[in-house]
Amino acid sequence: MTYDELCEEYAKTDSFMEPQISLEDDWMVFDSEDEGIIYINYEDILLRDGPCSDRKYDLPGCKCIMQRIVGYGARLSAPGYLDCTDWCVFDTEQEAIDYLAETYLEY
Repeated sequence: MTYDELCEEYAKTDSFMEPQISLEDDWMVFDSEDEGIIYINYEDILLRDGPCSDRKYDLPGCKCIMQRIVGYGARLSAPGYLDCTDWCVFDTEQEAIDYLAETYLEY
């Protein structure tokens, strides 16, 4: 399935959410016992300790292990609203498309 085909399939549903896949980009992965795995686009983070590397990082309410990765982000988003699912990041664009199709499309 291509991204255009994925969008066509979502258009057939009554969901107000639309698939969104980022270009290949830098992401930070936070692995926390409290919150699970969280992906945040690298440019959206202001790091207070200088250049990034694997290290502990404080998120509200938890200590996390942080790692910088490169990949394609995938989520559902409601255009014009703040509603969206959490980002998940994959090595290839096709893996991101497959994730959205398998996780959110009802066949």
